[in-house]
Amino acid sequence: MSIAALVLSLASTVAPVIPYPYEPIITTAGDLVPWCRQAAEARYVAAGVRTYQWASSHSDRGSLLSVEGRLRVERRDVKVSCRIARGAPAGTATVEIVDPGA
Repeated sequence: MSIAALVLSLASTVAPVIPYPYEPIITTAGDLVPWCRQAAEARYVAAGVRTYQWASSHSDRGSLLSVEGRLRVERRDVKVSCRIARGAPAGTATVEIVDPGA
């Protein structure tokens, strides 16, 4: 790979993150809980699947905020994990959904 091709490939992967001006900034793990729930529910609502109960716990480890949740979807429990750096825009959070029925 030539140096020019390498520079171009790196330039496309290192783009500055410009948050949506109205996107909330997450500063505590408690702020992440409702956002995490809404993000998980939205994935199922978009597929036309109803969701039910939500239960979660959250933790704050230095600059890492995390939520471990459980969402009831049809007749199964779906595990949801969300993580974000303190002070980051909500849209940069990582959402992981483990659905045994999918």
